[in-house]
Amino acid sequence: MTFRDTANQTYVVAGNGTSLSHVGESLILASDKIVRTNNFFFEPQTYLGSRVDLVVMGGDPRVAPFMVETLWRCRSTYDVRAWTSRHPKIIRAGNRRFASNFVPFPEIAIELEQRVKKLVEQYGCKPMTGTNAVLAAWGLGARRIILTGYDFYQSGKRYTYDVGPHQSALLGADLNNREIDTQQHNINLDLAIFQTIQQFGACTLLRASSGTALDAEMDLATKRSGPEPIIRKTVPPKDWAPHAGLYPLAALKMMRRVRSVLK
Repeated sequence: MTFRDTANQTYVVAGNGTSLSHVGESLILASDKIVRTNNFFFEPQTYLGSRVDLVVMGGDPRVAPFMVETLWRCRSTYDVRAWTSRHPKIIRAGNRRFASNFVPFPEIAIELEQRVKKLVEQYGCKPMTGTNAVLAAWGLGARRIILTGYDFYQSGKRYTYDVGPHQSALLGADLNNREIDTQQHNINLDLAIFQTIQQFGACTLLRASSGTALDAEMDLATKRSGPEPIIRKTVPPKDWAPHAGLYPLAALKMMRRVRSVLK
């Protein structure tokens, strides 16, 4: 998989926040390159169409095998053209099913990479997967990126979908209603990275909706002419797949319970 002739196109990078479900009319077109992140396949509708040009995976590498297996089972709904990650263990898990679709994480300018690294050191935590997805789009040559679904867990509900029992057992029963995990992330880091990308030049970040933390950071995208993505209702999986090869999700759940007892 290559991205020849995609530089300078408009890229749409989507998180899983609820603002994804009310994107403004004519702000996103079917011809835009679509970048998605973890667990988008649980959404009740194909909010950005069925074609996914790039999936950026992150998060807990121990959960990744089950996330990948679930995506594999959604191939009749989503046409995943390519995927990437910055985490070696997630890459290993993803290649079990999607080896032919894997692309190395796109390289970004050394100076921009250094600025991001300094910010990570300053805040003492790591960027969210969605922020890495924006950096990946930059690396692919995007010079106009529209963000949607970036709510930073500040709305009443984290995701556009309902969290299943496996996810709740592994990540917390309050997963879909709690705020940002401050031990791992800091919204100010991610916003600082977005500011740095725009200050670096040659790339414009825009948002596809209002009422989120992005309002103060970037302009609202303007309407454009052309066909929009076809939104269809789906019958998404209710939870992560119970097995990834011979590895049962129940074993991971058991290990988490044991670890919590021993703490």
